[in-house]
Amino acid sequence: PNVNAYQIGADTADPAAQVALVEDLIAKGVDAILVVPNDPESLVPAFKKANKAGILTFTHEASNQKQVSFDIEAFDNIAYGRHMMDIMAEWMGKEGKWQPFVGHLTSTTHNEWVDGEEMQAKEKYPNLVRATDRIEEKENQQISLEKSLELLKTYPDLKAIMGSAMSTVPGAAQAIEEKGMIGKVAAFGTCLPSVAGDYLESGAAKSIHFWVPADAGYATAMAAYKLLKGEEIKEGTNLGRPGYESIIIKKNKDGVPVIYGQAWMDVNKDNLNDWKKPN
Repeated sequence: PNVNAYQIGADTADPAAQVALVEDLIAKGVDAILVVPNDPESLVPAFKKANKAGILTFTHEASNQKQVSFDIEAFDNIAYGRHMMDIMAEWMGKEGKWQPFVGHLTSTTHNEWVDGEEMQAKEKYPNLVRATDRIEEKENQQISLEKSLELLKTYPDLKAIMGSAMSTVPGAAQAIEEKGMIGKVAAFGTCLPSVAGDYLESGAAKSIHFWVPADAGYATAMAAYKLLKGEEIKEGTNLGRPGYESIIIKKNKDGVPVIYGQAWMDVNKDNLNDWKKPN
């Protein structure tokens, strides 16, 4: 009850728009700023300014972030990518052509997931072949659709599309439906049941993976609250949500402590109903 927390967002995913929001919050004199960065590097000057003003800064989905008290991750990104690759590879029969998408080529998290996917493919699935370089869809479902249609035309032997942004799976699945390729090609990757549920039911998407954003937001806010109260955050701290009851902390290359939970979820056609009306 003694916390006034609120959420704001830009109209676009342009990193400059995020920086402008942070600058505005600094001017308002808030106690803490929590950001999901589109481009971690672009926020560093604004975070420095915030810290100089005595404002604590935190990020989520940016394990390489500089100039923050903590970055909070739902899980280790490489492990998550490896996990998604295992599920996709199983459906593909451990062979064939696949294609990774990212929302932004500057997104740390998206690229780390793909790094994990590619590591797992190289180590465990030598008969899996990536069609082309990572495709950027700018967190835009229409762009995801258009890029997927191009991909299906260029690579008629493509078997799977792996998405990182929430917009990839629905865009790719729509393309698969439009081309009448359900059963021959499938979409996988990070998405939510509310966005991809219809495509899981149609078979255009086979498996989606995610963490509960509300839980990640709560855990990040709890980290801020504890620091503002003068409490220490250490290994094993409970941040109050499933998967964050006993956190792991590792420092990134810039010395910023990164909190890791164990909070990924898997949803397919078989358990979709469990998530249609989550608590």
